Amino acid sequence: MRASAIKSLGLMGGNGRSDVLVSIYQSDSNQEVRHAVLNALFLQQNGKAMVDLARAEKDPQMKQEIVKKMALIHSKDVTDYMMEILK
Repeated sequence: MRASAIKSLGLMGGNGRSDVLVSIYQSDSNQEVRHAVLNALFLQQNGKAMVDLARAEKDPQMKQEIVKKMALIHSKDVTDYMMEILK
């Protein structure tokens, strides 16, 4: 049910909702919830939030998941981050 609510937040868009999604990701260790947040941010095409999460992520598998989703987002923030990790 929580994953469904997170998806709805992603579909609604808006910067305030992105902040809520990032907060949920940072405070919840449940992998299903974290994946739902990533999907919601992807739906919003919120590259900046995903870059921020990738920079802070300690789990290599979750970081890889974030980067995979970011690769499909066209934004300056994402492009700059991708170039940074390729160096």
